[in-house]
Amino acid sequence: MASPNGAATNTKPGHSDSIPATHLFATFIASARPSHLTAEQRSKVKEVLLDYIGVTLGANQHADSTAPILKSITALQGPAITKAATSGVCSVVGQGVGRWLPQYAGLLNAALGHSLDFDDTYAPGTLHAGVTAIPAALATAEYLSTLGQEVGPERLILAVAVSYEVTCRIGRELGYAAYSRGFHNTSTAGIFGAVAAIAMLKGLNAEVVEHAFGVAGSKAAGSMQYLENGSWNKRLHPGFAVHDAWMSVQMAEAGVVGAAKILEGKSGFFNAYTPSAGVDLGRLTQGLGSEWCWLASSLKPYPACRMTHGFIELCGKLHEQYRSSTSHPPSPQDIEKVQLWMSPSNFILIGDPTPNKRHPTNNIDAQFSAYFQVANALIFGAKTGDMNPYSRLADPSINTLTEKIDVKTDEGMKQFSARLEVSWADGRSDTKAQEAPLGEVEHPFTRDLVEQKFHSLVDPVFGEQKAAKIAEMLDGLDSGSVMALVELLR
Repeated sequence: MASPNGAATNTKPGHSDSIPATHLFATFIASARPSHLTAEQRSKVKEVLLDYIGVTLGANQHADSTAPILKSITALQGPAITKAATSGVCSVVGQGVGRWLPQYAGLLNAALGHSLDFDDTYAPGTLHAGVTAIPAALATAEYLSTLGQEVGPERLILAVAVSYEVTCRIGRELGYAAYSRGFHNTSTAGIFGAVAAIAMLKGLNAEVVEHAFGVAGSKAAGSMQYLENGSWNKRLHPGFAVHDAWMSVQMAEAGVVGAAKILEGKSGFFNAYTPSAGVDLGRLTQGLGSEWCWLASSLKPYPACRMTHGFIELCGKLHEQYRSSTSHPPSPQDIEKVQLWMSPSNFILIGDPTPNKRHPTNNIDAQFSAYFQVANALIFGAKTGDMNPYSRLADPSINTLTEKIDVKTDEGMKQFSARLEVSWADGRSDTKAQEAPLGEVEHPFTRDLVEQKFHSLVDPVFGEQKAAKIAEMLDGLDSGSVMALVELLR
Protein backbone atom coordinates (compact mmCIF):
# COMPACT_ATOMS: atom_id res chain seq x y z
CA MET A 1 0.00 0.00 0.00
CA ALA A 2 1.32 3.38 -0.94
CA SER A 3 1.81 5.98 1.76
CA PRO A 4 0.69 9.56 1.11
CA ASN A 5 3.52 11.61 -0.33
CA GLY A 6 4.67 15.05 0.65
CA ALA A 7 2.70 15.01 3.90
CA ALA A 8 2.80 18.42 5.52
CA THR A 9 3.07 19.00 9.22
CA ASN A 10 0.77 21.11 11.38
CA THR A 11 -1.82 21.13 8.60
CA LYS A 12 -5.02 22.73 9.80
CA PRO A 13 -8.09 20.78 8.70
CA GLY A 14 -10.55 22.60 6.50
CA HIS A 15 -7.97 24.50 4.41
CA SER A 16 -8.18 24.24 0.64
CA ASP A 17 -4.74 22.62 0.55
CA SER A 18 -5.54 20.03 3.23
CA ILE A 19 -4.41 16.46 2.79
CA PRO A 20 -7.42 14.31 1.68
CA ALA A 21 -7.39 12.30 4.90
CA THR A 22 -10.83 10.72 4.51
CA HIS A 23 -10.04 9.48 1.02
CA LEU A 24 -6.66 8.12 2.10
CA PHE A 25 -8.23 6.23 5.01
CA ALA A 26 -10.91 4.78 2.74
CA THR A 27 -8.25 3.65 0.25
CA PHE A 28 -6.20 2.09 3.05
CA ILE A 29 -9.22 0.12 4.28
CA ALA A 30 -10.32 -1.03 0.84
CA SER A 31 -6.86 -2.12 -0.27
CA ALA A 32 -5.71 -3.86 2.93
CA ARG A 33 -4.54 -7.43 2.38
CA PRO A 34 -3.40 -10.18 4.80
CA SER A 35 0.07 -10.01 3.23
CA HIS A 36 0.50 -6.57 4.81
CA LEU A 37 0.46 -8.13 8.28
CA THR A 38 3.72 -8.83 10.07
CA ALA A 39 4.31 -11.66 12.53
CA GLU A 40 4.26 -9.06 15.29
CA GLN A 41 0.82 -7.89 14.24
CA ARG A 42 -0.60 -11.39 14.07
CA SER A 43 0.71 -12.14 17.55
CA LYS A 44 -0.63 -8.85 18.90
CA VAL A 45 -4.10 -9.46 17.44
CA LYS A 46 -4.25 -12.86 19.16
CA GLU A 47 -3.21 -11.23 22.43
CA VAL A 48 -5.85 -8.49 22.29
CA LEU A 49 -8.49 -11.05 21.28
CA LEU A 50 -7.60 -13.14 24.33
CA ASP A 51 -7.79 -10.08 26.55
CA TYR A 52 -11.07 -8.87 25.04
CA ILE A 53 -12.71 -12.26 25.55
CA GLY A 54 -11.61 -12.25 29.18
CA VAL A 55 -12.92 -8.81 30.07
CA THR A 56 -16.17 -9.37 28.16
CA LEU A 57 -16.90 -12.64 29.93
CA GLY A 58 -15.92 -10.95 33.19
CA ALA A 59 -18.70 -8.43 32.64
CA ASN A 60 -21.20 -11.31 32.54
CA GLN A 61 -20.31 -12.02 36.15
CA HIS A 62 -19.19 -8.71 37.63
CA ALA A 63 -20.99 -5.81 35.91
CA ASP A 64 -24.31 -4.75 37.42
CA SER A 65 -25.26 -3.10 34.15
CA THR A 66 -25.12 -6.32 32.10
CA ALA A 67 -28.64 -7.66 32.78
CA PRO A 68 -30.47 -4.34 32.17
CA ILE A 69 -28.50 -3.65 28.99
CA LEU A 70 -29.18 -7.16 27.64
CA LYS A 71 -32.85 -6.87 28.55
CA SER A 72 -33.28 -3.51 26.85
CA ILE A 73 -31.52 -4.41 23.61
CA THR A 74 -33.25 -7.78 23.34
CA ALA A 75 -36.62 -6.08 23.81
CA LEU A 76 -35.71 -3.38 21.29
CA GLN A 77 -34.85 -5.99 18.69
CA GLY A 78 -38.15 -7.83 19.20
CA PRO A 79 -39.05 -11.46 19.97
CA ALA A 80 -39.56 -12.59 16.37
CA ILE A 81 -35.81 -12.63 15.75
CA THR A 82 -34.46 -13.37 19.22
CA LYS A 83 -36.41 -16.62 19.46
CA ALA A 84 -35.37 -17.96 16.08
CA ALA A 85 -31.91 -19.06 14.96
CA THR A 86 -32.23 -17.61 11.46
CA SER A 87 -29.51 -16.63 9.00
CA GLY A 88 -28.00 -13.22 9.65
CA VAL A 89 -28.21 -13.39 13.44
CA CYS A 90 -25.13 -13.21 15.64
CA SER A 91 -23.83 -14.13 19.08
CA VAL A 92 -23.05 -12.22 22.23
CA VAL A 93 -20.06 -13.54 24.18
CA GLY A 94 -21.24 -15.79 27.00
CA GLN A 95 -24.92 -15.50 26.10
CA GLY A 96 -25.59 -18.72 24.21
CA VAL A 97 -26.70 -19.35 20.63
CA GLY A 98 -26.69 -16.41 18.22
CA ARG A 99 -30.02 -14.55 18.26
CA TRP A 100 -29.22 -10.89 17.74
CA LEU A 101 -29.06 -8.83 14.59
CA PRO A 102 -25.41 -7.97 13.86
CA GLN A 103 -25.75 -4.32 14.87
CA TYR A 104 -27.21 -5.34 18.23
CA ALA A 105 -24.72 -8.16 18.77
CA GLY A 106 -21.97 -5.64 18.09
CA LEU A 107 -23.54 -3.16 20.49
CA LEU A 108 -23.80 -5.72 23.28
CA ASN A 109 -20.34 -7.21 22.79
CA ALA A 110 -18.80 -3.73 22.81
CA ALA A 111 -20.76 -2.55 25.85
CA LEU A 112 -19.91 -5.69 27.81
CA GLY A 113 -16.26 -5.45 26.76
CA HIS A 114 -16.05 -1.95 28.21
CA SER A 115 -18.17 -2.52 31.32
CA LEU A 116 -15.32 -3.34 33.69
CA ASP A 117 -13.00 -0.60 32.36
CA PHE A 118 -10.54 -3.46 31.96
CA ASP A 119 -10.08 -3.38 28.17
CA ASP A 120 -6.89 -2.44 26.37
CA THR A 121 -5.82 1.18 25.94
CA TYR A 122 -3.89 3.35 23.50
CA ALA A 123 -2.16 6.08 25.47
CA PRO A 124 -1.46 8.64 22.68
CA GLY A 125 -5.17 8.70 21.84
CA THR A 126 -6.43 8.34 25.42
CA LEU A 127 -8.86 5.66 24.28
CA HIS A 128 -9.77 1.98 24.12
CA ALA A 129 -9.55 0.80 20.50
CA GLY A 130 -10.22 -2.92 20.90
CA VAL A 131 -13.68 -2.56 22.32
CA THR A 132 -15.00 -1.25 19.00
CA ALA A 133 -12.60 -3.07 16.65
CA ILE A 134 -13.13 -6.60 17.92
CA PRO A 135 -16.95 -6.60 18.37
CA ALA A 136 -17.39 -5.04 14.91
CA ALA A 137 -15.11 -7.63 13.31
CA LEU A 138 -16.63 -10.61 15.15
CA ALA A 139 -20.23 -9.62 14.38
CA THR A 140 -19.47 -9.04 10.71
CA ALA A 141 -17.55 -12.31 10.37
CA GLU A 142 -20.36 -14.27 12.00
CA TYR A 143 -23.04 -12.47 9.97
CA LEU A 144 -21.29 -13.21 6.68
CA SER A 145 -20.67 -16.81 7.68
CA THR A 146 -24.39 -17.40 8.38
CA LEU A 147 -25.03 -16.23 4.81
CA GLY A 148 -22.57 -18.76 3.45
CA GLN A 149 -19.70 -16.29 3.04
CA GLU A 150 -17.17 -17.88 5.39
CA VAL A 151 -14.59 -15.45 6.76
CA GLY A 152 -11.15 -16.97 7.14
CA PRO A 153 -8.90 -16.28 10.14
CA GLU A 154 -6.46 -14.17 8.12
CA ARG A 155 -9.26 -11.81 7.08
CA LEU A 156 -10.47 -11.53 10.68
CA ILE A 157 -6.97 -10.81 11.97
CA LEU A 158 -6.50 -8.18 9.25
CA ALA A 159 -9.86 -6.54 10.00
CA VAL A 160 -9.00 -6.24 13.68
CA ALA A 161 -5.58 -4.74 12.93
CA VAL A 162 -6.95 -2.25 10.38
CA SER A 163 -9.77 -1.22 12.72
CA TYR A 164 -7.33 -0.63 15.60
CA GLU A 165 -5.09 1.40 13.32
CA VAL A 166 -7.88 3.67 12.12
CA THR A 167 -9.17 4.30 15.64
CA CYS A 168 -5.72 4.87 17.13
CA ARG A 169 -4.59 7.29 14.43
CA ILE A 170 -7.77 9.35 14.69
CA GLY A 171 -7.64 9.27 18.49
CA ARG A 172 -4.01 10.39 18.46
CA GLU A 173 -5.01 13.58 16.63
CA LEU A 174 -7.98 14.20 18.93
CA GLY A 175 -5.65 13.89 21.90
CA TYR A 176 -6.59 14.59 25.49
CA ALA A 177 -7.83 18.03 24.41
CA ALA A 178 -11.03 16.45 23.10
CA TYR A 179 -11.98 15.56 26.67
CA SER A 180 -12.05 19.25 27.56
CA ARG A 181 -14.81 19.60 24.99
CA GLY A 182 -16.71 16.79 26.69
CA PHE A 183 -16.14 13.98 24.17
CA HIS A 184 -15.07 10.40 24.87
CA ASN A 185 -12.45 9.42 22.28
CA THR A 186 -13.18 5.71 22.63
CA SER A 187 -16.50 6.13 20.88
CA THR A 188 -15.97 9.23 18.75
CA ALA A 189 -12.85 7.78 17.10
CA GLY A 190 -14.05 4.20 17.56
CA ILE A 191 -16.98 4.51 15.17
CA PHE A 192 -14.55 5.05 12.28
CA GLY A 193 -12.53 2.01 13.34
CA ALA A 194 -15.73 -0.04 13.50
CA VAL A 195 -16.68 1.13 10.00
CA ALA A 196 -13.24 0.00 8.85
CA ALA A 197 -13.67 -3.52 10.24
CA ILE A 198 -17.16 -3.98 8.81
CA ALA A 199 -16.34 -2.50 5.40
CA MET A 200 -13.09 -4.44 5.06
CA LEU A 201 -14.71 -7.80 5.81
CA LYS A 202 -17.51 -7.01 3.38
CA GLY A 203 -14.93 -6.19 0.69
CA LEU A 204 -16.28 -2.71 -0.02
CA ASN A 205 -14.46 -0.36 -2.37
CA ALA A 206 -12.93 2.95 -1.31
CA GLU A 207 -15.83 5.05 -2.61
CA VAL A 208 -18.38 3.17 -0.50
CA VAL A 209 -16.08 3.30 2.54
CA GLU A 210 -15.72 7.05 2.13
CA HIS A 211 -19.51 7.45 2.07
CA ALA A 212 -19.79 5.23 5.16
CA PHE A 213 -17.27 7.48 6.91
CA GLY A 214 -19.31 10.48 5.81
CA VAL A 215 -22.46 9.06 7.39
CA ALA A 216 -20.60 7.92 10.52
CA GLY A 217 -19.34 11.46 11.09
CA SER A 218 -22.90 12.45 11.98
CA LYS A 219 -23.19 9.55 14.42
CA ALA A 220 -19.90 9.96 16.31
CA ALA A 221 -20.78 10.60 19.93
CA GLY A 222 -19.89 9.95 23.56
CA SER A 223 -20.35 12.47 26.36
CA MET A 224 -18.02 12.62 29.35
CA GLN A 225 -20.93 13.79 31.51
CA TYR A 226 -21.14 10.22 32.82
CA LEU A 227 -18.57 11.32 35.41
CA GLU A 228 -21.22 13.38 37.19
CA ASN A 229 -22.96 10.36 38.73
CA GLY A 230 -21.03 7.28 37.65
CA SER A 231 -23.64 6.45 35.02
CA TRP A 232 -23.55 3.54 32.60
CA ASN A 233 -23.29 5.80 29.56
CA LYS A 234 -19.55 5.14 29.36
CA ARG A 235 -20.13 1.40 29.08
CA LEU A 236 -22.58 1.99 26.26
CA HIS A 237 -20.38 4.37 24.26
CA PRO A 238 -18.45 1.76 22.26
CA GLY A 239 -21.67 -0.21 21.80
CA PHE A 240 -23.38 2.78 20.24
CA ALA A 241 -20.30 3.27 18.03
CA VAL A 242 -20.41 -0.29 16.66
CA HIS A 243 -24.19 -0.18 16.18
CA ASP A 244 -24.02 3.12 14.34
CA ALA A 245 -21.03 2.00 12.28
CA TRP A 246 -23.09 -0.94 11.05
CA MET A 247 -25.92 1.41 10.06
CA SER A 248 -23.48 3.75 8.32
CA VAL A 249 -21.98 0.93 6.25
CA GLN A 250 -25.41 -0.48 5.37
CA MET A 251 -26.55 2.94 4.16
CA ALA A 252 -23.42 3.50 2.09
CA GLU A 253 -23.79 0.04 0.54
CA ALA A 254 -27.35 0.93 -0.46
CA GLY A 255 -26.18 4.11 -2.20
CA VAL A 256 -26.73 6.71 0.53
CA VAL A 257 -24.39 9.65 -0.04
CA GLY A 258 -22.28 10.54 2.98
CA ALA A 259 -20.56 13.83 3.71
CA ALA A 260 -17.30 14.34 1.82
CA LYS A 261 -14.08 15.18 3.69
CA ILE A 262 -15.70 14.19 6.99
CA LEU A 263 -12.38 14.06 8.83
CA GLU A 264 -10.59 17.12 7.45
CA GLY A 265 -13.43 19.36 6.28
CA LYS A 266 -14.18 22.86 7.55
CA SER A 267 -17.15 21.58 9.56
CA GLY A 268 -15.74 18.07 9.79
CA PHE A 269 -14.77 15.80 12.62
CA PHE A 270 -11.49 17.29 13.81
CA ASN A 271 -12.69 20.89 13.75
CA ALA A 272 -15.79 19.91 15.70
CA TYR A 273 -14.49 17.38 18.19
CA THR A 274 -11.21 18.76 19.51
CA PRO A 275 -9.99 22.26 20.36
CA SER A 276 -6.40 21.17 19.74
CA ALA A 277 -4.46 23.33 17.30
CA GLY A 278 -2.02 20.46 16.85
CA VAL A 279 -4.16 18.29 14.57
CA ASP A 280 -1.70 17.15 11.92
CA LEU A 281 -3.20 15.55 8.82
CA GLY A 282 0.27 14.61 7.63
CA ARG A 283 0.95 12.62 10.78
CA LEU A 284 -2.58 11.19 10.63
CA THR A 285 -2.07 9.65 7.22
CA GLN A 286 1.68 9.15 6.91
CA GLY A 287 2.68 5.51 6.50
CA LEU A 288 -0.83 4.05 6.31
CA GLY A 289 -0.37 0.37 5.60
CA SER A 290 3.33 0.30 6.41
CA GLU A 291 3.60 1.95 9.83
CA TRP A 292 1.26 0.53 12.48
CA CYS A 293 0.89 2.80 15.49
CA TRP A 294 -1.73 0.58 17.15
CA LEU A 295 1.01 -1.85 18.19
CA ALA A 296 1.65 0.53 21.10
CA SER A 297 -1.73 -0.48 22.57
CA SER A 298 -1.42 -1.87 26.08
CA LEU A 299 -3.33 -4.34 28.21
CA LYS A 300 -4.61 -3.40 31.63
CA PRO A 301 -3.59 -5.33 34.74
CA TYR A 302 -6.24 -3.67 36.93
CA PRO A 303 -9.95 -2.96 36.30
CA ALA A 304 -9.73 0.80 36.74
CA CYS A 305 -9.02 3.97 34.80
CA ARG A 306 -5.57 3.71 33.23
CA MET A 307 -4.54 6.93 34.97
CA THR A 308 -4.73 5.17 38.35
CA HIS A 309 -2.57 2.19 37.38
CA GLY A 310 0.82 3.62 38.30
CA PHE A 311 -0.48 4.40 41.78
CA ILE A 312 -2.10 0.96 42.14
CA GLU A 313 1.11 -0.85 41.22
CA LEU A 314 3.29 1.27 43.52
CA CYS A 315 0.89 0.86 46.43
CA GLY A 316 0.63 -2.87 45.80
CA LYS A 317 4.41 -3.11 46.14
CA LEU A 318 4.33 -1.06 49.37
CA HIS A 319 1.63 -3.40 50.69
CA GLU A 320 3.86 -6.41 50.04
CA GLN A 321 6.91 -4.74 51.59
CA TYR A 322 5.00 -3.81 54.73
CA ARG A 323 3.50 -7.27 55.01
CA SER A 324 6.90 -8.93 54.62
CA SER A 325 8.46 -6.82 57.39
CA THR A 326 5.57 -6.97 59.87
CA SER A 327 3.74 -10.24 58.98
CA HIS A 328 0.46 -8.34 58.64
CA PRO A 329 -1.00 -5.95 56.05
CA PRO A 330 -1.03 -2.21 56.73
CA SER A 331 -4.13 -0.70 58.32
CA PRO A 332 -5.30 2.93 58.17
CA GLN A 333 -3.90 3.37 61.68
CA ASP A 334 -0.42 2.44 60.41
CA ILE A 335 -0.49 5.30 57.90
CA GLU A 336 -0.24 8.96 58.84
CA LYS A 337 -0.63 10.50 55.39
CA VAL A 338 -0.42 9.70 51.67
CA GLN A 339 0.62 12.38 49.20
CA LEU A 340 0.02 11.82 45.48
CA TRP A 341 1.35 13.84 42.54
CA MET A 342 -0.07 13.60 39.02
CA SER A 343 -0.39 15.63 35.84
CA PRO A 344 -3.08 18.36 35.73
CA SER A 345 -4.99 16.46 33.04
CA ASN A 346 -5.13 13.32 35.18
CA PHE A 347 -6.27 15.34 38.19
CA ILE A 348 -9.48 16.28 36.38
CA LEU A 349 -10.50 12.65 35.96
CA ILE A 350 -9.07 10.83 39.00
CA GLY A 351 -7.73 13.34 41.54
CA ASP A 352 -10.34 16.02 42.12
CA PRO A 353 -11.36 15.58 45.81
CA THR A 354 -15.10 15.60 45.19
CA PRO A 355 -17.23 13.43 47.50
CA ASN A 356 -17.86 10.82 44.79
CA LYS A 357 -14.11 10.39 44.24
CA ARG A 358 -13.00 10.45 47.87
CA HIS A 359 -15.80 8.09 48.91
CA PRO A 360 -17.22 6.44 45.77
CA THR A 361 -20.48 4.56 46.13
CA ASN A 362 -20.56 2.93 42.69
CA ASN A 363 -18.07 1.04 40.54
CA ILE A 364 -17.56 3.74 37.93
CA ASP A 365 -16.77 6.44 40.47
CA ALA A 366 -14.36 4.00 42.13
CA GLN A 367 -12.71 3.20 38.79
CA PHE A 368 -12.01 6.91 38.36
CA SER A 369 -10.86 7.59 41.93
CA ALA A 370 -7.17 7.74 42.81
CA TYR A 371 -8.27 7.92 46.46
CA PHE A 372 -10.15 4.63 46.41
CA GLN A 373 -7.61 2.77 44.27
CA VAL A 374 -4.64 3.87 46.40
CA ALA A 375 -6.39 3.03 49.67
CA ASN A 376 -7.49 -0.38 48.41
CA ALA A 377 -4.03 -1.29 47.07
CA LEU A 378 -2.25 -0.20 50.25
CA ILE A 379 -4.57 -2.17 52.54
CA PHE A 380 -5.43 -5.19 50.37
CA GLY A 381 -2.67 -5.30 47.76
CA ALA A 382 -2.82 -5.31 43.96
CA LYS A 383 -3.22 -8.45 41.86
CA THR A 384 -3.76 -8.72 38.11
CA GLY A 385 -7.36 -9.59 37.26
CA ASP A 386 -8.67 -8.97 40.79
CA MET A 387 -12.29 -7.73 40.81
CA ASN A 388 -12.62 -7.77 44.61
CA PRO A 389 -11.97 -4.03 45.12
CA TYR A 390 -15.50 -3.22 43.99
CA SER A 391 -16.98 -5.32 46.79
CA ARG A 392 -15.26 -2.93 49.24
CA LEU A 393 -16.94 0.37 48.39
CA ALA A 394 -18.37 0.60 51.91
CA ASP A 395 -15.31 -0.82 53.66
CA PRO A 396 -14.62 1.43 56.68
CA SER A 397 -10.85 0.93 56.46
CA ILE A 398 -10.77 2.23 52.90
CA ASN A 399 -13.00 5.17 53.71
CA THR A 400 -10.81 6.03 56.70
CA LEU A 401 -7.64 5.95 54.61
CA THR A 402 -9.04 8.00 51.71
CA GLU A 403 -9.41 10.90 54.18
CA LYS A 404 -5.64 10.79 54.70
CA ILE A 405 -4.84 11.08 50.98
CA ASP A 406 -3.98 14.39 49.36
CA VAL A 407 -3.47 14.99 45.63
CA LYS A 408 -1.29 17.65 44.04
CA THR A 409 -0.60 18.40 40.40
CA ASP A 410 2.80 18.69 38.78
CA GLU A 411 3.05 20.39 35.38
CA GLY A 412 6.23 18.43 34.66
CA MET A 413 4.57 15.03 34.91
CA LYS A 414 3.48 13.30 31.71
CA GLN A 415 0.35 11.38 30.88
CA PHE A 416 0.29 8.29 33.12
CA SER A 417 3.25 8.99 35.40
CA ALA A 418 2.67 8.60 39.13
CA ARG A 419 4.54 9.78 42.23
CA LEU A 420 3.64 9.27 45.86
CA GLU A 421 4.89 9.54 49.41
CA VAL A 422 3.50 7.41 52.22
CA SER A 423 4.16 8.74 55.72
CA TRP A 424 3.86 5.88 58.20
CA ALA A 425 2.65 6.29 61.78
CA ASP A 426 6.02 5.13 63.14
CA GLY A 427 7.78 8.10 61.53
CA ARG A 428 9.14 6.36 58.42
CA SER A 429 8.27 7.46 54.91
CA ASP A 430 8.44 5.87 51.47
CA THR A 431 8.64 7.86 48.24
CA LYS A 432 8.09 6.09 44.94
CA ALA A 433 7.58 7.13 41.32
CA GLN A 434 6.78 5.47 38.03
CA GLU A 435 6.69 6.89 34.51
CA ALA A 436 4.76 4.19 32.65
CA PRO A 437 2.12 1.88 34.11
CA LEU A 438 2.36 -1.88 33.73
CA GLY A 439 1.34 -2.91 30.22
CA GLU A 440 2.91 -0.05 28.27
CA VAL A 441 5.76 -0.74 25.86
CA GLU A 442 8.24 0.70 28.40
CA HIS A 443 6.88 -1.58 31.15
CA PRO A 444 5.58 -4.72 29.39
CA PHE A 445 2.69 -6.88 30.51
CA THR A 446 4.34 -10.33 30.27
CA ARG A 447 2.56 -13.34 28.77
CA ASP A 448 2.13 -15.04 32.14
CA LEU A 449 0.25 -11.98 33.40
CA VAL A 450 -1.88 -11.88 30.24
CA GLU A 451 -2.90 -15.49 30.90
CA GLN A 452 -3.38 -14.89 34.62
CA LYS A 453 -5.80 -12.07 33.89
CA PHE A 454 -7.63 -14.13 31.24
CA HIS A 455 -8.13 -17.14 33.49
CA SER A 456 -9.17 -15.02 36.49
CA LEU A 457 -12.07 -13.71 34.39
CA VAL A 458 -12.97 -16.69 32.20
CA ASP A 459 -12.55 -19.70 34.51
CA PRO A 460 -15.41 -18.65 36.85
CA VAL A 461 -17.76 -18.32 33.86
CA PHE A 462 -16.76 -21.15 31.50
CA GLY A 463 -14.60 -23.34 33.71
CA GLU A 464 -10.88 -24.07 33.45
CA GLN A 465 -11.18 -26.65 30.67
CA LYS A 466 -13.17 -24.46 28.28
CA ALA A 467 -11.02 -21.43 29.11
CA ALA A 468 -7.90 -23.40 28.21
CA LYS A 469 -9.52 -24.50 24.94
CA ILE A 470 -10.29 -20.88 24.00
CA ALA A 471 -6.68 -19.87 24.68
CA GLU A 472 -5.41 -22.82 22.64
CA MET A 473 -7.74 -21.99 19.74
CA LEU A 474 -6.54 -18.39 19.68
CA ASP A 475 -2.91 -19.48 19.64
CA GLY A 476 -3.62 -21.49 16.51
CA LEU A 477 -6.05 -19.05 14.96
CA ASP A 478 -4.02 -18.59 11.75
CA SER A 479 -4.96 -22.09 10.63
CA GLY A 480 -8.20 -22.39 12.57
CA SER A 481 -11.87 -21.54 12.05
CA VAL A 482 -13.45 -18.22 12.94
CA MET A 483 -16.87 -19.79 13.37
CA ALA A 484 -15.46 -22.50 15.63
CA LEU A 485 -14.09 -19.74 17.86
CA VAL A 486 -17.40 -17.84 17.80
CA GLU A 487 -19.32 -20.98 18.76
CA LEU A 488 -16.90 -21.67 21.61
CA LEU A 489 -17.45 -18.17 22.99
CA ARG A 490 -21.20 -18.67 23.31
